[in-house]
Amino acid sequence: MKKEPIIKTKRLLIQPMSDSEIETLMETCDSEELRQAYGEMLSGCKSDPANRIWYAPWKMELKTDATYIGDLGFKGPARESTVEIGYGLLPAYEGKGYMTEAVQALIQWAFNSGVVFVEAETDPDNKASQRILEKCGFVPDGEGKEGPRYVLENPLTNWMTIYMLFGLSIGTALGSTFGSVGIGIALGISFGLCVGAALDSTAKKEREKLREQRKNR
Repeated sequence: MKKEPIIKTKRLLIQPMSDSEIETLMETCDSEELRQAYGEMLSGCKSDPANRIWYAPWKMELKTDATYIGDLGFKGPARESTVEIGYGLLPAYEGKGYMTEAVQALIQWAFNSGVVFVEAETDPDNKASQRILEKCGFVPDGEGKEGPRYVLENPLTNWMTIYMLFGLSIGTALGSTFGSVGIGIALGISFGLCVGAALDSTAKKEREKLREQRKNR
């Protein structure tokens, strides 16, 4: 069985809950609405074990003493390169920046896993949740069933810069070998710029296609 990840931030340990931990959470939860939500997450974990990490709530624990302070997670695997995130924090730990720290970390994990767009939906009156999303770089994206929707897009890689530096390095090495560093650098940079520009153009076209697919879901 593939080992599930543990995300470490400055103050937190964040990792997917096991089925038994989700069941315990359901038993101790006071809110019927939250119990139902956790039940749906557990159902997804059991019915689609290959993608359970995208259904399971991820527990947030303090690094200092492993105290549970809340959880966050996704509402299923990516569709059209898009996932939706949700989160909740115990009242005693609100106002300390924990949730912003956790959301930023989990979003980066999702981006590293191939996700391009992360969406979120908040209650119209939940200003604290909206501030968290804004701090994490989300922008408004219309209205959903529960209220305002937000989206964060994974920035495109700047291939031109990367390949220009790569070309500079190769050009310097070749120029030194053949006794003309200046010509080598010029050729290397030119090559890098051409390759980088081509990759950037391809990436932008592919991203535009993904934006359209997401919009038309």
